Amino acid sequence: MRRLTFFVLAAGLLAQTKSTGLKPDKKDVPYLVHAATLVQTEIVHSTPKEDAGRTVWSLPGESSLAKTPLALPIFLIDAGAIAPLKLRLYAFEPKNGRRELTLGKDVEADPILLTVASVSGTLYRIELVNDIPNGEYGLTIPGSNQFFCFSVF
Repeated sequence: MRRLTFFVLAAGLLAQTKSTGLKPDKKDVPYLVHAATLVQTEIVHSTPKEDAGRTVWSLPGESSLAKTPLALPIFLIDAGAIAPLKLRLYAFEPKNGRRELTLGKDVEADPILLTVASVSGTLYRIELVNDIPNGEYGLTIPGSNQFFCFSVF
């Protein structure tokens, strides 16, 4: 009997960690998980500028409207057209009242490592592998001009 009780309790705890009970309002938009609430990431479109073999993405504003105090943010996304496994996370550098990301030749801008897990149906949980410092960040799919931005403070 004890063994059965332990097994049921362990299965319940495992199921609870798998699902937060939260569901994003919009499809294809990552949301930051803050305890029992979700914070929508800032959706920004940018046109890249090519410069000497580099691609520079420039976003308006020094800081994102979506903010988190967590060095290991967790995201939920209700996927429709976006394939969560293709999302990449990059750090932006505040410059002249804007946020910039430079990719290409002689530039070390590797994406930040993420894990993606299916929660149920089209709902996915995205987590960082390592913590990140305070700063500006954006999730994107390579080849897209859309960024889902947030600040860690």
